[in-house]
Amino acid sequence: MNEITTNNKQQELDLAEIIAIIFKRFWLIVVCVLCGIVAAVCVNTLMRPMYEATALLMINKEDAGKLDATPYGSFLSEEDYYRTQYQLLESRSLLERVYQKMNLEQYEQFSNPGGVSKLHDALKIDPVTRSRLVNIRVRAYDPQLAAEIANEVASTFVTENISNRISMGQDVIRALENSENSPAEQELLSSMPQVVNSDFIKSLKQQVANLESQKAELAAKYTEQHPDLLSVKGQLVALKSQINQETKRLVQSIKIELSGQFSGNNIRIVDPAITSGNPVLPRKMINLFVGVLAGGLIGIMIVFALEFLDQSINSSEDVENKLHLPFLGFIPKEKRKERDLEYATMLKQGNFLLAENIRNIRTMLGFALADNPNAPFLITSSLQGEGKSNLSSNLVVALAQAGKKVLLIDGDLRRSRLHKVFRLSLDQGLSNIWANDPQKADYAANIQAVADVNNLFVMTSGQRPPNPAELLSTPKLGDFIAWAQKNYDQVIVDCPAILPVADTMLWGRYIPRAIFLVRYGKTNARLAKIALDKLHKASIKLLGAVIGQYKPVGLSYGQYGYYKSYHYYEDKEKK
Repeated sequence: MNEITTNNKQQELDLAEIIAIIFKRFWLIVVCVLCGIVAAVCVNTLMRPMYEATALLMINKEDAGKLDATPYGSFLSEEDYYRTQYQLLESRSLLERVYQKMNLEQYEQFSNPGGVSKLHDALKIDPVTRSRLVNIRVRAYDPQLAAEIANEVASTFVTENISNRISMGQDVIRALENSENSPAEQELLSSMPQVVNSDFIKSLKQQVANLESQKAELAAKYTEQHPDLLSVKGQLVALKSQINQETKRLVQSIKIELSGQFSGNNIRIVDPAITSGNPVLPRKMINLFVGVLAGGLIGIMIVFALEFLDQSINSSEDVENKLHLPFLGFIPKEKRKERDLEYATMLKQGNFLLAENIRNIRTMLGFALADNPNAPFLITSSLQGEGKSNLSSNLVVALAQAGKKVLLIDGDLRRSRLHKVFRLSLDQGLSNIWANDPQKADYAANIQAVADVNNLFVMTSGQRPPNPAELLSTPKLGDFIAWAQKNYDQVIVDCPAILPVADTMLWGRYIPRAIFLVRYGKTNARLAKIALDKLHKASIKLLGAVIGQYKPVGLSYGQYGYYKSYHYYEDKEKK
């Protein structure tokens, strides 16, 4: 039972993943469908109209018991007979006669070379199921020409059938007439099935055999002139004459039977072909349907091919399998107005999707720091623009809301941003701790409190220094970190990206722990591995990875019950 439940859940997850993949690049499928529609419209517009004409024939099977049976030999079954007729209808010899008689080489569609083959391609023999009827269909650009060709094929086939039957019958009669002219042919005639199987002739031949036996016995006793022997000889002559007469009668009946069939035919035209006003090609609606279907299928195939070739990070499985890091959680992409704070959702009441995921990351982070819950850590990524400031600002708010005194440091002295997120001044910040004046280097004086979040303090980057890497290499940074750990429950540094500069590794000398951020569908796994390798060489422990700017699609969040509550509170907030 448990195994069945597990399989069902696995199938649901697979379906959700497939839907997510399709919705991820749904625009590509739409483009392919539109291309399919355009292609179908082009085919419907540019394709030359093709017309079809149909002639209906009825083919009756001949009586197999007659002597001539069929002009094409004997058949084991009715199906064999009709298959033969269908093949004869599209035989090359028949089509050559039609081609020459109608002078079809003058038409573009059937012009040489290969004119007869083109005619064969335009012809279709279509038997009517469970009947003796067969349709002769011909397609041509000219509707009148299509009808004429279909009628000509039908009439030529009927004429050929009559001609073949007459020729066969005449050959048989000629052979029967010749058989009367010589004793050898007369003997051959006697061996015909109708003669051999005649009961009357059989009885006469039996009587002849009996008389021959009596004749032999009498010849042994008497002379040739004995009355009994003469009587037997007379009876033999009479019986043989009667046999000859009966044989001639049977031959005559066969000739009469054959002669009476010359005027008959077992094939006739039921409905001649007529001109059609509507083309059969192009099939506009079918072409449009095929265009939409083919475009959709090709689009789906491309989507799955791109997904297979995609080296970006798209799921928790990618984090664990490609980067070999613990997965801490998602940060869903949030639509926000420019005047709104990046962490505004964290200050609202309700189970908002973003807030729930940030709290989940906070919980996972607690497990990762189980040995030292208040240990400081870095937040970094492989490249710029992957959302480090968004993660930092929301995560420190969540930690402060949990009762911790939190210090967030803007460790990016080159492209600082946290002062914009929290709307703080750059006059006080990290770069001032290296100032020559001890008063300006006061640590606490360069830290600002966030007005709308209790227990949250931020040290901005300060004014941009000319030599960030040199400043981060001095022991002064270590002194500041040691002071911060004594005065705050949690110290977090928002570091620059790893690959452009080495600033993160310099921070790692004093804070050897880090959270690695990847952007959903954008961060390349190969580049991320290079960045992670730099962290490993700097002896920085990875607490885990977070996927930012995640777009919930398909069933991704429906199964957690957050998506509906997110829109519920969002609508309530607007009202």
